[in-house]
Amino acid sequence: MKRWLLWFLIVPQGFLLVGILQDLGLPALDMAVLSCLYLAWFAERSSLPFLLLGVAIGRTLVDEASLPVHILVIGIPVALFLPLRALFVAQRWLWQAVAAALLAIAVPKLAGLCGRVFDQPSVSSMLDGWQVMWSALLVPPLLSVLRYLPPFVAFTESDGLSRVTR
Repeated sequence: MKRWLLWFLIVPQGFLLVGILQDLGLPALDMAVLSCLYLAWFAERSSLPFLLLGVAIGRTLVDEASLPVHILVIGIPVALFLPLRALFVAQRWLWQAVAAALLAIAVPKLAGLCGRVFDQPSVSSMLDGWQVMWSALLVPPLLSVLRYLPPFVAFTESDGLSRVTR
């Protein structure tokens, strides 16, 4: 229960924190890209629906579109990358950088598409080349650090088993 409380208190606020850090001059990083890769390659499969909900709530805090649109924007890339968990060793930074760059391009396009379909424009549907570059450079090291910090450590799989006993 404590790990879920931490997830729903910390992860949505992470989207606001990244926005504040970007306003202070740090590189543009899309938390949706970081979250998609964590959920697809490192998170417990049995917990994915509720982890996805927490990430979508966080994205709703910084974007005008509704929660169902953000569930689709995050959920579709996670569903596409999830089968690749067995193919690629997720710890390889090269694969993470390539996947982060692809997601940094796909997430804004998907946000724009879902926003048009559901008539809810998304502020984050603008593609930014700097954001693609910074995502490819920063997401792999951030993933390796975040996997060992709360609340992520409680949901990280290790050889098919959770690191934290329930």
